[in-house]
Amino acid sequence: MNVEIRESSYPSKKIKLFQIAKNQTLCKLIRYSWWESSAAMEQCEIEQEDVFSLTAGPLLMYFQSGLVIGVASDPSQNSVIIWVEKDDTGYITVDSIESDAELYPINALDKQYSNSYWSQIVGQKLMQVNIIKRDPQNAILAELPNEVGVEMIMDNGKKIILSHGLHNNSDDFSVIEESCIDRRLLESLRWINMI
Repeated sequence: MNVEIRESSYPSKKIKLFQIAKNQTLCKLIRYSWWESSAAMEQCEIEQEDVFSLTAGPLLMYFQSGLVIGVASDPSQNSVIIWVEKDDTGYITVDSIESDAELYPINALDKQYSNSYWSQIVGQKLMQVNIIKRDPQNAILAELPNEVGVEMIMDNGKKIILSHGLHNNSDDFSVIEESCIDRRLLESLRWINMI
């Protein structure tokens, strides 16, 4: 896997990476929260079962081949960003999320701090990936990628949305189901097939 595939960038620059992940089973989803689960509820003003989805911090997606894809969002790009955390060759990124002692892992299958929807995603194969682009709201944003979401469709038809503020029109990264997209944003969003 070459350097370009591994380094962090917005989704349309990561087509090759998602082609590698296509048809692979998603074995694990771990959110790396800035706060412990109970503190995240208070800091983010969210319900207990929404901590995995809505806390602050990156997500790691673990695939059966050993590929681990990292996801977060970058307000300076007005986009989700994606990188390779690990791969099957033994590569591990320099600033590994897993080894960051200041982040708190929350598993998508956590019975307390996640909801049952994610058990329908973990263990499924990735079949299709779409980029969600947002029409720029001003001249400054018009210069940016504006790739505010990645929709991953699994082989059971369930979807995971890796989102840059789609749940509340913010700059916050979230991991949500489709029904959690803020309805007021829908008119400004376009879905583009990636793989």
